Amino acid sequence: MRYVTLLVRPEGRSAFHPVGERIVEAEGVTPEAIHRMDDLGDGTVTLLSEVSGDAEVYRNVLAESPEVHEFTVAEEDEGVAYGYSRVETTDLVEYMLARGRDLELVRDMPIELTDEGAQRVTLVGTEEAFARTSPDPPDGVRIEVERMGEYHPEAGRLVDALTARQREVLEAAVDAGYYEAPREATHEDVAERVDCSPATVGEHLQKVERAVLVSLVE
Repeated sequence: MRYVTLLVRPEGRSAFHPVGERIVEAEGVTPEAIHRMDDLGDGTVTLLSEVSGDAEVYRNVLAESPEVHEFTVAEEDEGVAYGYSRVETTDLVEYMLARGRDLELVRDMPIELTDEGAQRVTLVGTEEAFARTSPDPPDGVRIEVERMGEYHPEAGRLVDALTARQREVLEAAVDAGYYEAPREATHEDVAERVDCSPATVGEHLQKVERAVLVSLVE
């Protein structure tokens, strides 16, 4: 079984959908992932999305977006929120949904959302299925292959559950000595390595540590 991870970027816009653009551009909230997406076939999709930051800002964006038919937001921890929404599609989203139905590949969830509005998508299938698939991005979309290889659903299961950005921050923290005893690095040291704020490093490491602890007691 093979996998490929793609970085799908919108060109000339900050996200693939107007609601996504507003979330990317809003102060105090950052899109993190789409955990579930279902096409209802009536011009709307339902989404289960994750954001970090101010949940009230997220609620306001959804409430003020005319494309959102209904929504609810739940805060899991401080600085982390999940939103259910039913949202109108656009021509671009409809194209991508139709393209997804045509592929003989499985989309491995979640879809990671970057600060720039891109989506990091992992597709899984056989070598034959990949051979029959040709890249066909529409105008205004750029696709980059980030990595590919053998897909092992059990090996590295915990690491696979982390987003690529969380893995990057974790690797930087380990390399910097953040988890040594005594600790040899601070959030500021890790932030310099991954080009983000110390507060963002703290949020990512908190999510990583929570994932590890939860896996130990499940």
